[in-house]
Amino acid sequence: MSGGRTLVAGAIIVAALLPLLGTPYHVTVAVNLCVTLILTLSLNLVVGYSGQFHLSHAAFFGVGAYAAAILAKTGGLSPWLCLPGAVAVVSLLAALIGIPVTRLRGLYLAVATLAFSLFVEVVVKQGDSLTGGGYGLQDIPPLVFFGERLQGKSYYVLALGALAVVCGLILNLLRSKLGRAIIASRDHPEAAAAAGINPALIRVVVLVLAGAMAALGGWLHTFYHLNINTTLLSAELTFIWFFMVLVGGIGSMRGVVLGTVLLDLVPQALGFATGQTILAVGVLMILVTLFAPRGLDGLIEDARAAVRRRRAHVG
Repeated sequence: MSGGRTLVAGAIIVAALLPLLGTPYHVTVAVNLCVTLILTLSLNLVVGYSGQFHLSHAAFFGVGAYAAAILAKTGGLSPWLCLPGAVAVVSLLAALIGIPVTRLRGLYLAVATLAFSLFVEVVVKQGDSLTGGGYGLQDIPPLVFFGERLQGKSYYVLALGALAVVCGLILNLLRSKLGRAIIASRDHPEAAAAAGINPALIRVVVLVLAGAMAALGGWLHTFYHLNINTTLLSAELTFIWFFMVLVGGIGSMRGVVLGTVLLDLVPQALGFATGQTILAVGVLMILVTLFAPRGLDGLIEDARAAVRRRRAHVG
């Protein structure tokens, strides 16, 4: 866990410095990366630490974005107050879907959560008067802080702060009594139940927490871009985030940070289009599955173990 904390802290410090010296394009890339990291870290909380094959994360992200936009644009609510509103909406949605589906495991859970994600996308596309249908919502009111609109580098500071909060919450959660209950419910559900832990309730709690973090990501996306559409709800996004988690190393914060940065920034640096990015991710997935099933974090741990063995042999 200490290695994960060190990497996360170092990554945040580097991230805090580099985009502030860059162009508006680099700042946008950095803001989007912060949002993506919030989403992959929260997805890893469900998939890696809770052991749930959950495929409705894009629905939580999209609903959070739409809830924030509707509250600000139609409801006239302050964009800042839209954050607790979006988190509340998504948390309630996660609880409602979590109570019946988290009793399922494996492929059945994956199919159920994927079906829910597709259902939410269809509902939003049909809600023309409220959601703008397929066209989405434009001209969303911006975030204003002490009379100044947050945009560009100032918004990046906000996004980076939100990412730091999410990292801190997850790290502290994993060290808490609830965190130990989450791991126990994943690894030994029968023994956990015998010890007085309710594994089904724990899985619902984790889904709600991850949903709340995804809603935060949706809120950040909405008030940075000030327009949204139904692509935010696409199940394809969940698969991309899942691939980032898998490439980095399921159940490792350090690995997820590395996998997300690699798969988010490298295709952009190489000028890949969306279709090429998906192809590259697919090829990398095959390579990881064949040669590094524990992901990048597993490779790091193997390298550290090899260095320790060599030092011990020399000593």
